[in-house]
Amino acid sequence: MRKTVSSLLLASSLGAAWALPPQLQLDSLHASLDTLSNNMESTLLGKDDLPLAVSGYMAFRLKNFHYTEQSPWVKNDQARTSVDAVLNVNVVAMPNSYVTLFTNLSFPFDLSGIYTNYLAKHPTNAPGYYDERVLNDHSTDYYASTINEELNVGVDIRAGVFGAYVTAGGVIWANASPLTMWERETNPRFVWQYELFEDEKTVSTYYKEKAFKPVKEGGRAFWTNRSFGGVFANIYQLPYDMKAQFLVSQPMDADVATRDGLRMYGGQPGELEMMGGYDLRGTVLHGRIAKEKIADNLTVGVNYMGVTYDDAIINEDEFRNQWLDFGVMSTGDASPRLMNTHVISLDVKGNVTPKLFLMADVGASIVDTTVFYRSEVVDDFDGSGKNNSTGFSSAAKRSAIGDPKIGLYIKAQSKYIEGWPMTAELVYFQPGFYSPFSLTNPSRFPGWRKDESYLNGGALRYSPNMAGINFKLEPSFNRGYFDFQYAQHRQIEAGKDVVAFNYRLNGRNMWESSNSWTKHKPLFVADSGNASGPGYVARTGVERGTADGVKMYRQHGGLYGGTWEMWESFVAYDNGEQAAMQEIPSHAKWSSYMSFMGGYDIGHWFGTDRNIMMTAFVALSGVSTSFAPIAVSEKSFDMLLTSFYGQFEPTVAVTPTFHMVGILGLETFRSSKAYTSHEVKTLPGTQSRSTEVSPYYYEKAPINYKDFAIGLGFDWDFSDRVGLHFRYKFMTHSDEIISDNNWHSHYIAAETKAWF
Repeated sequence: MRKTVSSLLLASSLGAAWALPPQLQLDSLHASLDTLSNNMESTLLGKDDLPLAVSGYMAFRLKNFHYTEQSPWVKNDQARTSVDAVLNVNVVAMPNSYVTLFTNLSFPFDLSGIYTNYLAKHPTNAPGYYDERVLNDHSTDYYASTINEELNVGVDIRAGVFGAYVTAGGVIWANASPLTMWERETNPRFVWQYELFEDEKTVSTYYKEKAFKPVKEGGRAFWTNRSFGGVFANIYQLPYDMKAQFLVSQPMDADVATRDGLRMYGGQPGELEMMGGYDLRGTVLHGRIAKEKIADNLTVGVNYMGVTYDDAIINEDEFRNQWLDFGVMSTGDASPRLMNTHVISLDVKGNVTPKLFLMADVGASIVDTTVFYRSEVVDDFDGSGKNNSTGFSSAAKRSAIGDPKIGLYIKAQSKYIEGWPMTAELVYFQPGFYSPFSLTNPSRFPGWRKDESYLNGGALRYSPNMAGINFKLEPSFNRGYFDFQYAQHRQIEAGKDVVAFNYRLNGRNMWESSNSWTKHKPLFVADSGNASGPGYVARTGVERGTADGVKMYRQHGGLYGGTWEMWESFVAYDNGEQAAMQEIPSHAKWSSYMSFMGGYDIGHWFGTDRNIMMTAFVALSGVSTSFAPIAVSEKSFDMLLTSFYGQFEPTVAVTPTFHMVGILGLETFRSSKAYTSHEVKTLPGTQSRSTEVSPYYYEKAPINYKDFAIGLGFDWDFSDRVGLHFRYKFMTHSDEIISDNNWHSHYIAAETKAWF
């Protein structure tokens, strides 16, 4: 364009001087050269001429659940319809070529139910008898307005070899290194699940990316970022190919002195778990500095992550009284404690050769524990001479710094064999290695340090006290692909036989159908709001009852909500006596995982150029106390839990703008070492039971679950940048031992999303 404008201006000048003598023509041209350049520049169009840009999307969602066979835990959710919407706006202002200002705004609307504003002003009060609108799809903190994903502002500054942006707000996405700030997905992503955060793309592109070439990592489909609320500075360009980043955050679920902090809704990956505030008791600090282009392609970085707490938490009743009432039962020590965590690591990533990618991170973690003790001061509040104080003082404390614990993560991806890419991940995490926001941590909160073993551990989820290898083979060929994955991991030291597993086939829909559901604050006990009535008949966990134990350490068996799925936990007791006495067995457990996923386009079988993709996924996984190459049967003495997961997903391109998808799935869980408890009630006219006798009796209740799903859906671009996404699924859950837990349900979801 620059050349065209110059030619036009030059021709105009020549035309004006054409009637003059030759020498005067040359003199006129020379005299106008400076203004000619200015005139040309003034006609060029660029971003400085359009300093403001607005983009985003509107989404409208409808969900309906109908349980045709009910379990007591869904008695309040037999049929429910919810409608909500969200307007997400991204505004960018560019006053000049060196500065960019931006903000992300999100306005969600729950169009179901009624509410008053009382609890918006008092978010930590119990609901009581006040009418309210509970924003189930966004938050249950009873705010009048909440955020869907992002609500922040920032500035980007560029000048020569310097470039940086600073952003502050409710949700900030960031990553650093695997052992300091990194997310790890817990499930494969399928076409069937249309995510709330899907980027703008045509239906055809959406299906090709998920059905033909599934995204394994990177991008929004497999998000490696963590979410924080606070201030984040990313200096992405410095001299000598350096870069750096810094973060300060005070997230809600790091405030252990509040109702929300104590209830600990911070366990699974989610978009708003770290929604921030600026007056809380817990602070997250992060820093990273890195050097790029070492040996052309490698990046080496040094990282720090720290979580610290204000000692004044001891003065808040919510924190102190929990330990006074329940500390002995839950931890063996009634003294309140805070754990300040510090992690440092050195990481390297990049292509060692054009066909070999390497990512490695070695780190050390230190936990500085502050333990509060009862003071010797007697407070006499009412003049009776009795000690009415809690007996704790913020000055009566001691701090103990633990020994450094080591973690190692290595990932290598090879493309040396043409068409057969391979990936291997090796890990070694000492039992005490704790990094709250890394891929090693199944929970974001430092106090949530339960000794658990996870089904699919090492393959889809890491945790401390683990070593092993995860191998993937991912070839593609004409009209199809297949992926093979195999993983074996072992605990380095013996740990409690507490086993947790997630429902991958129907878990998300199970969780969404509950009144307890909230997308952004997981780890509710999934009782459907029926805490005082009959609910899920759980397999026995570490603690019994409903009110025992410090809240952040509670570890009951049963169902728990996650961000993307439902979880269940239990203890693999050897006998009923162990369950009654709460004697939890301990072993150095093994975790095995093997899966196969493949897809093939059969459209040419029917003489059509339309894509008809057949995709299947099967997986076998287990947790055992000895090495088991494949988890086949739960009847082995050493096997604590086995699981089979199978899903068939056909997709059809009816037209370029209208695609259909189906689902047919089966998931099973089996364990012969589970027990359930029943409360013993005192009969009228009999003596009360001694407090030393357990008020529960236990019976063996092996786990034999079968989950089934069949469904149909479509995705339709009915206009430019506007789509309709529909899903219907019929689901069943069968508990072969405890039939009260059985249920059947219909699920309908429809979403219209318009981009602008």
